[in-house]
Amino acid sequence: MKVRYAETALRELDGIFAYLHERNRSAAVAVVDRIERLVELIGELPFIGHLTDEEGIRMMPVVRYPFLIFYAVSDTTDEVVILHIRHAARLRPGQGE
Repeated sequence: MKVRYAETALRELDGIFAYLHERNRSAAVAVVDRIERLVELIGELPFIGHLTDEEGIRMMPVVRYPFLIFYAVSDTTDEVVILHIRHAARLRPGQGE
């Protein structure tokens, strides 16, 4: 399936990279690379992620790093939309935002 990032997810990914880059450049590259590889996997296997409490939203943990990828699968447009990329300690979508 085609994968598209929501503007919010792109800002979050940029923020993750910027924050880590200030502290450890190689870690920043490794984390973003891992996230991008998982997004590619989600495009190939869109139902791989766990369903969340919010209808139609799935979540994929970024193993080895404390981040979660939230996404939706659209059968009508045949695409996956990456909605959020968040640190695991932050609130999930639909939880008090």
